[in-house]
Amino acid sequence: METKKPLEPIPPMRRGANSYRPEDILRWGVERFLDEVAPKEPFMIPDLGFTEEENRRMDEILREERQATADGL
Repeated sequence: METKKPLEPIPPMRRGANSYRPEDILRWGVERFLDEVAPKEPFMIPDLGFTEEENRRMDEILREERQATADGL
């Protein structure tokens, strides 16, 4: 009879780190990692105080980047 080892816990991200190591994610299992770590619902971004002009310009830049990606540039 084979007994399963308990799953290794996924630790919180180390202080000062901004990502997990790919080999750790593979060891834990990608699906399990995403289930435990990825946000479950959208989060609210507070008003950061950008002006309408700044918001318009950022929308324009994002649109240009999406178009460049779609065009393969």
